[in-house]
Amino acid sequence: MGEGAIAGTRRNGRIWRRVTLAWVVLVAGCLVGTSCGGNVAVGTKALRLKACTIDGLAAYCGTAMVPEDRLTGTGPRIPVRVVVFPASSPRRVADPIVWVAGGPGDSSVDWIPLVKPLFFFNTHRALIFIDQRGTGGAGGLTCPSFSSTVPDLSHKAALRASVDKCVARLKANLAFYTTAMAADDLNEVLGDLGYTRVNLVGISYGTTLAQVFLLRHPSMVRTMTLLSGTLLSVPVLERFPKSGQDALDTVIAECAHNVACHRAFPNLSSDWSALWNSLLKGPIVVRASISPNHQTEMFSADSVAAGLHQLLAEPDTEAAVPIIIHTLGTARNRGAAMVAVAKALAKARVVLGPGSTQEMIKYPIECSEGWARNQASGLVGRASFEYHLDLLTAQWWHYVCTLIPRPAPAALYGAQRPSPVPVLALNGLADPQDPPANMAGARELWPNSLELAVPGQAHDINWQTWQSCTGPLVGEFIARGTVSNLDTSCVATAHGQPFALTLKAIAPGN
Repeated sequence: MGEGAIAGTRRNGRIWRRVTLAWVVLVAGCLVGTSCGGNVAVGTKALRLKACTIDGLAAYCGTAMVPEDRLTGTGPRIPVRVVVFPASSPRRVADPIVWVAGGPGDSSVDWIPLVKPLFFFNTHRALIFIDQRGTGGAGGLTCPSFSSTVPDLSHKAALRASVDKCVARLKANLAFYTTAMAADDLNEVLGDLGYTRVNLVGISYGTTLAQVFLLRHPSMVRTMTLLSGTLLSVPVLERFPKSGQDALDTVIAECAHNVACHRAFPNLSSDWSALWNSLLKGPIVVRASISPNHQTEMFSADSVAAGLHQLLAEPDTEAAVPIIIHTLGTARNRGAAMVAVAKALAKARVVLGPGSTQEMIKYPIECSEGWARNQASGLVGRASFEYHLDLLTAQWWHYVCTLIPRPAPAALYGAQRPSPVPVLALNGLADPQDPPANMAGARELWPNSLELAVPGQAHDINWQTWQSCTGPLVGEFIARGTVSNLDTSCVATAHGQPFALTLKAIAPGN
């Protein structure tokens, strides 16, 4: 079973990933960049797209070749996959919607089957997916994972060897894989497609890339929508301890005000205290006789903190946090209770813990860019359940970053500047990574902006809330091109997923 069965390492950046589904999204239909049996093409002479089918939907697909070294334009060119879904209405509008994926490291194209349904409200605009350099398909930069559930610097020589081997085998100059260079790729591809103004919709790290795009190419942006984002000036990783604790406190408070949840777990706060105090004294031990692996397993406070943070980030799994806390906090045999929790999560297809591979573009980005500053001395929230884990993480990154090629200053973005572009920012009140507080000051930067705190919203999108409220709100914002007089009344009544009141309810139907 191992620690990874219940406690895992979140991505050291901001994420948008369906950890509740233990499968990799595959793009159906054609392989982007190859012929799909159609001869219809769109675009300009610089970039021609061919008709294709993606997840059963008609689209246009292609691959742009951009210079890896954008500073000089010399050297090798790298592939960037492109998919365009044309507007379905005959009354088409010229400025498209551009999805900006999270990570750093998520492929926009690979996530089309999950993301495309979010834009059910859109019929008048083309919907565009452009991979960030270093992600997706043949252009993806990945290596065998050298991270672990709990960051460990006790074997620096082995870690250094793993990182050095990874960097050497990539055959890519990581110093050019920055957010600024990705923003310039995006601008080039959109220009090659013939667009002069676009509507950006970014999530998690995608909001970082969107902000950098606005900074570097302001005339291209008609509107910008930021989902679960943080201002570039805010060191989001250093706020992780406080953000995580605030999210946990929010869930516990929401349970106390929910009749069914409070009836099932009347002392949830005490249950948490009992569990955490026990973990601080020593790990939960799962004896070999009851372990699915037939080996003794131990779950430390740090490994449980890592898993809890990841559970809090997802709407579905966040709804299971009270039953998990209650089960572990009140158990006389916490080892047996841990096995029961792990089995329930497995039935729900929840995957926690580090994967076998990792996207490497996050390293030059997070080791060099201000938004990702992660100094141990800057961590906020010393009383947080994940403070010690985040301290270890900051120390681990400080060492690993010394092994990663550093970008030149010209490959990085500069200071943010005020912009009149309309901006809509939506942040979840229960987000353990990018809470509403991380958008404080947005109006000073963007006077035509609106920041909304969404009740019951975790880091990732709550489909029910999106379908009934926030999705149409984003659609109205893009259609009108202004935040003025938007009807935001539905946000006040938004709520999270129904709480799971039993372990079996974590995976209904299984």
